Amino acid sequence: MSLKTLIVGAGSIGERHLRCFQQQPGVDVALCEPNDVRRIEVAERYSVRTAFSSLSAATEREWDAAVVCTPAHLHIDHSLQLLANTTAILIEKPLTTPSIDADPLVHAVRDKTVGVAYTYRAHPAVRNVKHWIEEGELGDVYQLTVVTGSPFPKHRPAYASTYYARRETGGGAIQDAATHLFDLAHYFVGRFDWVFCDAAHQVLPNVTVEDTAHLVARANHERVMVSIAVNQFMAPYEVTVHINGDRATARIDLHLQRYGLIRQTDSDWTWHDAPIRERDDLFLNQAALFLDAVAGNRPVTCTVAEAQHSFEINVAALKSVESGHKVRVNGTHALN
Repeated sequence: MSLKTLIVGAGSIGERHLRCFQQQPGVDVALCEPNDVRRIEVAERYSVRTAFSSLSAATEREWDAAVVCTPAHLHIDHSLQLLANTTAILIEKPLTTPSIDADPLVHAVRDKTVGVAYTYRAHPAVRNVKHWIEEGELGDVYQLTVVTGSPFPKHRPAYASTYYARRETGGGAIQDAATHLFDLAHYFVGRFDWVFCDAAHQVLPNVTVEDTAHLVARANHERVMVSIAVNQFMAPYEVTVHINGDRATARIDLHLQRYGLIRQTDSDWTWHDAPIRERDDLFLNQAALFLDAVAGNRPVTCTVAEAQHSFEINVAALKSVESGHKVRVNGTHALN
């Protein structure tokens, strides 16, 4: 019997999820999209047999799984609507936006399989480095740094006419790109204690939201020092992560498709390949891991509770930008 899966939202990320879930064995994919032109276009492109013009119509049926790909300010409401007739839900990042509380969803999903689509957690390099940390290969971890940037307009030419143009709908570098890095750091070194963030609109045309952010933070009861620098305009796409422990250092070069380890006793790095040839490869990994969780074979890669903390980092970062001060993270839920 095929797994009935509903993709909610047919924007660029919804279209990507749709085709990646279609490639999973035993999955029957349906679509929900209120924009008639977009719904028909995507449904025809991927030969989707069942398409809904409203979520209320879609939720009259029962679903084995659903993927929420709508703008971030709609994630909580749409996920809550789906919970009644859906066994498992994958929610796009970030979990919500600063004006909307995630607590109702956190409390509602306790007996459901619900994950949040922080895709780095599905990357083989990230998962293997996480295993090294858990196995003590690095010793005690004391520092994590991330430096990254990309030519965002090349990847998302229509960015100025999408959710990205407004913070209220999840736009700007902090909620769009940096949230992945916040979650990655959280995944590696634990919950954040406080953040200080500087951000600005530097280059991207036709928007006023920030395209550059620099964040320093403390995590894991203030033991780990964190530094994250991200921009969305530089010419190359590059992501480099260093995790420094007292026994060894791990490094991930996502743009070079490799990860490595160098111990205090080593003279050089030991490198491992982590090929992600096409961007869809990472989403295919994510879909497979999620469906494995739906089958009860593993936990979801990112729980709602974990995603709520990554969202709290977003909120604290935005508050820090506005105030010019260091902001505590724990218990920071929404901007009033």
